[in-house]
Amino acid sequence: MPVYQYNFETNWKFEADIEQIWGLINQFNYGEWWKGLNSVRMKKDRSKISVGDRFISIFKTKLPYQLSFESEVVKIDSPTYLEIKAFGELEGRGIWHLSQVGTITHVQYIWQVNTNKKWMNTLAPLLRPAFIWNHNQVMNEGAKGISNSLGVRLISL
Repeated sequence: MPVYQYNFETNWKFEADIEQIWGLINQFNYGEWWKGLNSVRMKKDRSKISVGDRFISIFKTKLPYQLSFESEVVKIDSPTYLEIKAFGELEGRGIWHLSQVGTITHVQYIWQVNTNKKWMNTLAPLLRPAFIWNHNQVMNEGAKGISNSLGVRLISL
C-alpha cells in the first residue's frame, strides 16, 4: 500500500510581540488554547521545554476522525524556531518559524508528514482534498486560539 506524503505551509500574522506568541507555541500547552488539540508532555522533570522532550498530541478534527502521534523536540532557537519530529499515526516533521516586523509577528508552520493509518492511505486517492481541508480547519482553530488567548488581533490566516 502506498504511503501518502502531505506538505503543508500555514502562515498567520498577529498584531503582537513575538515573545507573546512564542510563549504559547514553545510551551506545548496547546490544549489550553487550541480547540480540538490536546498535547501532553511525556516526562516533566523540568519546566523549560528542551531538545529531546517528547509529547503526545491528539487532534480532534472537523471530520469524524482524530489523529494521535508522538513528537520530539529536535531544535529550538528562541523565539524564532522550533522543530519537532513526529511518529505514530502521523510521521514526519514540523517546523515553527516566527519573525517580527514592527508590531506584527508572522508565524509560519511547515508540516511535512505521511499518514500511517491504513484506512487513510487506502482512501487518500479519493479523500486527499478532504484531508487537506480538514488540516486547514484545524490550523485555523490554532490561529483563533492564539488570538483569543492573548487578546491580540489576528491579521491574516
